[in-house]
Amino acid sequence: MTTARARHCLVCGDFLKPMMQEGRPRRRCRRCGWIFYDNPAPAAVAIIEGRGGLLLARRAAPPHEGTWDLPGGFVESGELPERALVRELKEELGARAVITGLHGFSIDHYGAGGIPVLAVVYVARLTGTPSPQSDVAEVRWFGWDALPWRQIGFPSIRDTLREYVRQRARRSRRRSARRRGAV
Repeated sequence: MTTARARHCLVCGDFLKPMMQEGRPRRRCRRCGWIFYDNPAPAAVAIIEGRGGLLLARRAAPPHEGTWDLPGGFVESGELPERALVRELKEELGARAVITGLHGFSIDHYGAGGIPVLAVVYVARLTGTPSPQSDVAEVRWFGWDALPWRQIGFPSIRDTLREYVRQRARRSRRRSARRRGAV
């Protein structure tokens, strides 16, 4: 799915025309041939465990204003994803973060018809008490059995959290089994 965000050529300013290239929809400049590839914007988000559950942030602005999300944000030019995440967590939660692992990647659009996003999903812990800052309306710890699945705005974040919860449960069952076998 391509977005409607590019209508004009970034080289010469002429209109872009929809076309197929290598089996994918693209937009090409009629005048100079420049192609808009609609590449995703990089982002970094954190799964933060503590207090018997998971920390979520309520979005204070569109898209998905008022829904729950993983804290994090866009990677800025010249910034590595890890550094972007630490910066974003300080801006959004007012707390320092330590990245403890990499969970994986997530793809989505920044709202209906929005830009494509490729998010690096890290696992992190906080030093300090989080409080809503910047574009966050509220932060809340949720128990593992009380995650607000229907109130998570981005489908990719819901899917990522479901996968993380399943993996966490499997690790917990294996640890329990090892302890029982060792006794």
